[in-house]
Amino acid sequence: MQATNQRTLSLFQQFGLSSQEAKAYLALLEQDNVTGYTLSKNAGIHSSKIYGILGRLLERQFIIATDTHPVKYIPRKPDDILAGIKKEVDDSLKELGADMNRLYHNQTKRELITWNITMRTDVFRKVRELIHQAKDTIFLATWSKELRPIRQSLAKAVQRGIKLNTVVYGTTNFNLATVYQHQPSDYPLREKGLRRFIFAADSNRAVIANFSGDNSGSGLWTENAGLVMLFRDFIIHEIYIIKIQEALPGEVQRLFGTGWEKIRQFNDRKGI
Repeated sequence: MQATNQRTLSLFQQFGLSSQEAKAYLALLEQDNVTGYTLSKNAGIHSSKIYGILGRLLERQFIIATDTHPVKYIPRKPDDILAGIKKEVDDSLKELGADMNRLYHNQTKRELITWNITMRTDVFRKVRELIHQAKDTIFLATWSKELRPIRQSLAKAVQRGIKLNTVVYGTTNFNLATVYQHQPSDYPLREKGLRRFIFAADSNRAVIANFSGDNSGSGLWTENAGLVMLFRDFIIHEIYIIKIQEALPGEVQRLFGTGWEKIRQFNDRKGI
């Protein structure tokens, strides 16, 4: 038998076969319909161990034994083996998932209501996951730069009937579903150099994050209903402000300044 690839052996071991069991099966793929004695020589396995190994392979239905004397062994087709392994894994994962979800949903309280996300790529990985899980509506407030990693996922969501409302800070060519164009200045950017990103899906999942000039970013996501509602309402209030500004541009500028900067100039004693 040719030298067995160590990677192939390790892959077999991930699915419950020992190294010697894998060697015996692979040797049968190269030369089938052989006795246990011949197989022990082909696989490089001591003859005292080969029949125990063959017994285990028969039990797992990796091989077939002929009704002859002496008994000879034939490997089952690799596609049949892989289909059997896949079914075992799928069934195990399904059972494990049911047990885990039962424990998770049976908790009477949540100690942890938010989860931190520490990298820009992780933020968008999570957002794409939540877009895929959305059932009804998505509210989003973002700069156009942060739309790029999620545009394709948003397009697929709209195609399956999700109602998308997007507030975009600054200029953009984004025109998917309903888009509200915010003025090109936003106070976190003016005062701290941060581009904010807020996402709320349905009434049960949300992400909030900040991104800096060097494209680094971090944030958090939550399933807490109160926080999700808070983030969703913030986006809705941004939409209200945009509509007011569109209806009364001159009055808004006179009262609050070109970039609403006057409304930010207050202290604890005087108020707004």
